[in-house]
Amino acid sequence: MTLEDLLAREAIRELRVAYSTAFDTIDEAAVRANFIDDIVCEYPVAYGGPIQGVEKVIALFRQTWAHCKYPYDTVHFIGNHAIELTGPDTARGHCMLLDFVNRQGDGSPIRTRGGHDNPMLLIGRYEDEYVKRDGAWKFARIKLTTAWPDRNV
Repeated sequence: MTLEDLLAREAIRELRVAYSTAFDTIDEAAVRANFIDDIVCEYPVAYGGPIQGVEKVIALFRQTWAHCKYPYDTVHFIGNHAIELTGPDTARGHCMLLDFVNRQGDGSPIRTRGGHDNPMLLIGRYEDEYVKRDGAWKFARIKLTTAWPDRNV
């Protein structure tokens, strides 16, 4: 592995972190900056199903953000990130997701699963494709598969 390979892999890891942080802080411009214009997002049906194009993806995210009263009302924890460089400007990877929701739209704590506090929304796995455009790595495709509470619902 070359130094350039290591730098590319770290830049892609930072992209995944930047996306999660931007989503959780409701920073639309920062989220948008992480995607190519014709991004494909494959979400489970309950989360909108497959969507193509940055404008459609941002429209879906706005629906989620409309239920957030504060930044970090959603929190994405990612880990076990594996990256494979497939060319000088292409790569693919996967990582695990723990997705938490802190409050309901009215600011009250989430009450789920039998009425007790449980902020865990889902456990999932992202499978991504990345491209390097104008010197920066971006998402070309994101596929989210859920493992809990329901498999890919």
